[in-house]
Amino acid sequence: MNRYYFKANFKIAIKSKKNFLLVCLLIISMTFFLFIVETQKIGDGYRQWRDYYESVQVNEDYFDSSSLRKKDYKQTYANLCKQSAYIAVLQNGEEFSEPQTYLKGSENLIETMLDGYKNNYKGAKTLNVPPKYELYQKLATYKYLYQHHVPVVMNSKASSTYLVYILSMLGSLIFLYILFISNDVWILKLRHSSLLKNIPYRNKDEISGKTTINIVLTIIPVLIGIIAAYIFAGVRNGFVTLNYPNVFYFNKIFAIPLWAYCLLFLVYVVLLVLFTTSLTLFLNQLTKNVYLTTLIGMLVYAISYLPGTISKYLFWLPSSYLNITNVFNGTVANTTELNFLNCCTGALILMIWSLIFMSCFSYLVNKGRRVR
Repeated sequence: MNRYYFKANFKIAIKSKKNFLLVCLLIISMTFFLFIVETQKIGDGYRQWRDYYESVQVNEDYFDSSSLRKKDYKQTYANLCKQSAYIAVLQNGEEFSEPQTYLKGSENLIETMLDGYKNNYKGAKTLNVPPKYELYQKLATYKYLYQHHVPVVMNSKASSTYLVYILSMLGSLIFLYILFISNDVWILKLRHSSLLKNIPYRNKDEISGKTTINIVLTIIPVLIGIIAAYIFAGVRNGFVTLNYPNVFYFNKIFAIPLWAYCLLFLVYVVLLVLFTTSLTLFLNQLTKNVYLTTLIGMLVYAISYLPGTISKYLFWLPSSYLNITNVFNGTVANTTELNFLNCCTGALILMIWSLIFMSCFSYLVNKGRRVR
């Protein structure tokens, strides 16, 4: 990497008003979104279980003597009665502050809820049961808490639970942040070549320099935001250990400590910056337009929201792996029904596409030089 060329580009990047605004917005949003979580009572576990209990009771009343003669209906009714019994255990655990009792009751309840899917809760017309995969995620979390004797936190406003929530949101949107940071990564060179006129460079200097700059403009604000969010939520609502679990998918769904999740999150963000920078370098050179570069980048991201029946045939495209949350919690693998689509697969595909875009960028630059 040409040191002088890198310094010149770095000074331009950090003096950019757009980049400064984006960095500040990211840190402020990660920290102070806590007020919305508190006001809206997002992640209130007690309220969620109470609402579900009411739904179970309502659906129990749908069954009469004639419907219970049917085997499927009888199985559903027995399942709902069993769920009611486990919810009573949860209430006892809550009332007498017995964490292990509460966690074991939660495990039993979720396993019973999953059993109900064997006949798709036939006869329970309005039961508000969570999707099956969401139940597997909850089960993994409760098993981790029970096995490691970590007290459950039934809200998203304590230090660790808020960090889990904000990382989930950030993982869905971080690609757009990187896209806006890097959408003019090559336009400056095209429009203001005199600024860097007397500094020799090679294409690999351009690629490595721009990527490094974007990593700095992304990783440092994200790291500051993580620390600020944890401390701010802890000061307001109490500190919780960083061993608190977060859901993670590899070849099956399980839970890992939050500190480990944060490290994996940051590593994956670096790969996402590498991909996005190579994409925007290529699009800048190809379109010579910031807005068109941004639009195409957003379209690439939008493909990730196609139905799973379509996405399973497009798994070789980078789009499905731009949403870190969906990759890490197994949503990509679940919706496409392709179990091998995990973070390692995503990282590999992003790296391959990065190399493709870098090669295309270098080809266009060299072609332009020959024309001149």
